[in-house]
Amino acid sequence: MGYPKISVVMSTYNEPLKWIAESIESILNQTFKDFEFIIINDNPKREELGKFLENYQKKDKRIILIKNTKNIGLTKSLNKGLKKAKGKYIARMDADDISLPKRFEKQFEFLENNKNIFLIGTGAINIDENGNESTKFNPLCSSEKIKQKLLKKNCLYHPTIMFRNEPGVDYREKMYYIEDYDLYLRLITKGKSVSNIFYKLLYYRLRENSICKGNAGKQKLMQEKAKEFYHQRIKYGKDEYESFDPNEILNIDIEKTTNKIVLKQEIFASFKLNNFKRTRKFCKKYFKSYGIFNKLLIYYFASSLGKRNINLLRKTIFN
Repeated sequence: MGYPKISVVMSTYNEPLKWIAESIESILNQTFKDFEFIIINDNPKREELGKFLENYQKKDKRIILIKNTKNIGLTKSLNKGLKKAKGKYIARMDADDISLPKRFEKQFEFLENNKNIFLIGTGAINIDENGNESTKFNPLCSSEKIKQKLLKKNCLYHPTIMFRNEPGVDYREKMYYIEDYDLYLRLITKGKSVSNIFYKLLYYRLRENSICKGNAGKQKLMQEKAKEFYHQRIKYGKDEYESFDPNEILNIDIEKTTNKIVLKQEIFASFKLNNFKRTRKFCKKYFKSYGIFNKLLIYYFASSLGKRNINLLRKTIFN
């Protein structure tokens, strides 16, 4: 028996079993059947999760389980999956998202027919924690435009990507929250082309608890660091990743900081998830340090309008 055409890599930790089941089922029910499904259990102390995944493995021989002996985090877990992968292509998946049935079929066909493209993402439909649809992600599909956009911000949805399985492609473990963005920038540094197909092939779940942990601002600072590393590689042929201490960012106290970038990102992220109380809280902190007459005043007033009116505004000013 030969190697599978696709290796799917997914890590699990604290997601509700209902979400994990929806995610796994969406992969097992793909119209494209020739794949292996590598699932990394990064929460070995959660016994119900271990039994849950083992039951799925018994039902479908395409599932390969990796059980970490301790919690090591998403990036290290994904790298373990990448080392195990034997497929021609590697597809990412998250344990709280849902792939549409033709996702692999469409992506496999595209990569087979476009040898110049190394990595392909897709469009997506954003859903809330209850599975209700909110906004849609309409991706850029031109490789050149994506390259230019990536130099400013991320424009690919990580759990939608599929890429060619080549040696040396992995995630850098100190790039917390933005391991995917750092990967894309490293790929284009090497002259690899990345793209999207316009089809919306994934339901992407927006989770409020990730925002409540104050990750949005730190994520933005990590993105700025990834861009800094990119420009270092372009100018000097290498970057300063090895000497980078991520704790400079990770240890920022979100409740006490006056960092302009962090405050803005916490406002944007809270507003996106309809957490209007938190939106106003960080607006006030921002106004105190940087003045009230700026674009963020719109977010402050809009956060008092209620969810229904906000959803109408999302299609205009906030889209």
